[in-house]
Parts: sequence; structure tokens; C-alpha cells
Amino acid sequence: GLRRLLLKGPERHEQRPRSPNRANYFAEITSFLIVTGHFSAYTFVSPALQKLSGIDERLVGPLLFGFGLAGVVGNFVAGAALARHAHRTVLVITVTLAAVMPLYVVLGRGPISGAALLIAWGLAFGGVSVSLQTWMIKAAPQTVEAVSSLWVAVFNLSIGLGALAGGVIVDLLTLQAVLWLGGVCALAAALAVWSARANENLR
Repeated sequence: GLRRLLLKGPERHEQRPRSPNRANYFAEITSFLIVTGHFSAYTFVSPALQKLSGIDERLVGPLLFGFGLAGVVGNFVAGAALARHAHRTVLVITVTLAAVMPLYVVLGRGPISGAALLIAWGLAFGGVSVSLQTWMIKAAPQTVEAVSSLWVAVFNLSIGLGALAGGVIVDLLTLQAVLWLGGVCALAAALAVWSARANENLR
């Protein structure tokens, strides 16, 4: 009776350690690739605007401001789309970035086309933070604090690594090469996103 329950004490529920979440791996890899690729190219966007597109140095500042405004719009558009189709939203962003950066080398040879591609780039990248962070939370809903800390660390590391890689590439090769590198990284991120299409945690 009561004496037996008191002697037994409260039941202990052993918590089994969580196994690594495969969905979390997809989200981390995607974040690393897309941020590294973006900053390897964006670090040299001012020289690209001037040397590849022939844009006057005085217009670079306003165009970068336009890039930022496009990013704000992209952030809100992606936020609205994530509520309905998280996986599709992340895929569209990565595919767009994979196309825009290499296209700058091919089609951004004039001021108008260069400015248009820059704005498209800003629009796509504006949705990256909110999309990847949402994806990360979906990947590990039970450990949001831990995965958010990890995601911030990966994001910041990728910024530094991307800028470093871009500098090395420009020194060893050409300015155009960093745009190709950015596109390749974004394409690899898109493939990682596509491969996770069947994962219920990331839909």
C-alpha cells in the first residue's frame, strides 16, 4: 500500500541519448555551403560592379543600398512562403543563388544587366537567414537552443571562410572565379536541399 510506495520512491525514467539528427546535418551543410559561397563572391562585389559591369564608382554605394533593400523584401517574401512550403522555399533560394552568381560573369557585362543581377542576388540572399534558421528549427524541434547556437557558429564561420577563400581565389585566379565559386557552392547547397526532400522534419 502506501508504505510500499513511499519506500519505492519516485520512478526514474532514464533518458536515452538522442542520436544525431540526419535532418540537422542537411540543414547545417546547406547553411555552410550557401553562406561560404555567397561571401566568397560578395566580398568582391564592388570590384565586380566596376570592372565587369563598367559601373561608375560613385554608383556602387547606391547599388549596394539597393541590394540591402532587396534583401529586406526577400526576407519578408521568404518568411511568408516558409509557412506553407519550407523545403520548397529553401530550394528556390539556393537554386536562384546558384544561377545568379555565375550569370553575373556571363550576362553582367553592362551597367543595367549588372545592376539587375545584383538586385536579384540581394532578393534571393535576403531570404537565406530566415529560411535556414526555420529549417534548422524544423530539423531539431526538441533542441532548439542547442541547434540555434550551432547554426550561428556555422554561419559566422562560413562568413570568414568565404571571405578568405574569395581572397585566395582572386589572388591566384581572377575576379570572375569567385563568382563561379559562389555559384558552385550554392549549387552544392541546392543538391543537399533536394536530397532532403523526403525528410518529413524538413518539409
